[in-house]
Amino acid sequence: MTKHTSINIARMRYRIEFGRYVETDKINPNTGESINSFSPLLTVWAGKWSLSQSQQLTLVGAGIKDAVVFFIRHNPNIESDMTMRLGDNEYTIDSINYDDGLTANAFDLITCHRKVVDHG
Repeated sequence: MTKHTSINIARMRYRIEFGRYVETDKINPNTGESINSFSPLLTVWAGKWSLSQSQQLTLVGAGIKDAVVFFIRHNPNIESDMTMRLGDNEYTIDSINYDDGLTANAFDLITCHRKVVDHG
């Protein structure tokens, strides 16, 4: 992958948690099923990546709406089936553009969208 030369590490001001949902010992009284809870596996510093209009159109064409892209230091432990959490918001990872990780300046771009919880 080509280097992300326009990344400004001073913009890495977000603490993002990556994890998975796991079953707890709590039971939903309405359904009798186990209640799942977010279990963070790792936390990293991240910055928001600005998308060009062309990139935004490409994502919409792929069915990805309201996309947000974060950049992080290269981390091969982050997988696309993880859930991302920033504050009270959770995000579904749509894609990860991994850098090669061969240099100290390797960054990964994570395209995601905010999960909308529908209790209705």
